[in-house]
Amino acid sequence: MSRDGAIFSALALCATAASLAPTQSRAPAPGPSVARRGALAGGASLVAAGLVSLAPAPALAYDLAKYNRKLDKLGLPPVAGIPDGFSPVLSSVNQDQSLIVQFNHPNAWLVVKPSVNTNGESGTVSAGDYGKGDSAALYVSDLPPGGDKAFYAKLIAKGLAQKGDNQFQNFRVRAVSPGSPNAVVDFEYELLTGAGFTVERRGVAAVSGVAGKSQALLAVTTSARYKKLEPELRKIVDSFRVYDKVRSVETGALLDDD
Repeated sequence: MSRDGAIFSALALCATAASLAPTQSRAPAPGPSVARRGALAGGASLVAAGLVSLAPAPALAYDLAKYNRKLDKLGLPPVAGIPDGFSPVLSSVNQDQSLIVQFNHPNAWLVVKPSVNTNGESGTVSAGDYGKGDSAALYVSDLPPGGDKAFYAKLIAKGLAQKGDNQFQNFRVRAVSPGSPNAVVDFEYELLTGAGFTVERRGVAAVSGVAGKSQALLAVTTSARYKKLEPELRKIVDSFRVYDKVRSVETGALLDDD
């Protein structure tokens, strides 16, 4: 509820109380500006006394039970929970490797899925607030899984190059944290824009190895926004999972829309 909405709700309470009071002789009504100042002051008093809250209404929680039923139908393990303010993506991808991937993304982000036509599959699964430069995108590679820094650098650089090899420079891996089911890689680079200037970007990636090949989810933002967005980016990559695909599921289908 907005501040004005809360105040006017408080005013409604005041009006109700006044209507229940004994009838007495009344002074002439004040002018509109005086009445508004008095009303706002009265509403503010109720807020200060704790009788009215200006806190926004909580967002509706994602239907975890429904999501786990979908996972169960595919023979996939359930998830224990979905962070507040996040929604899951569950999508079949990559006709060659035949995979199902899942990850969580902030509710406000737009989800994009691959397209499939007579020429085959194009694009990837991604989610983002693209106007702000925030995104998480899947990269699927034939590269055999590896464990050294050179492997992760090669894989993530190829993932960044999905839209063109000449669109970034000065890429480097900052840190690698091995783990299961995914390794987590911190990286940075400079994006080359069509306007001729560069944008410094930072991100984290979750790297998985399924069926002898490699998959990565790259969660990226601008360097200027990284400190603020880092907790969300890490929640995204922590939720990344890859499974051998159930072949009866159409490639590119977003199962969470069912």
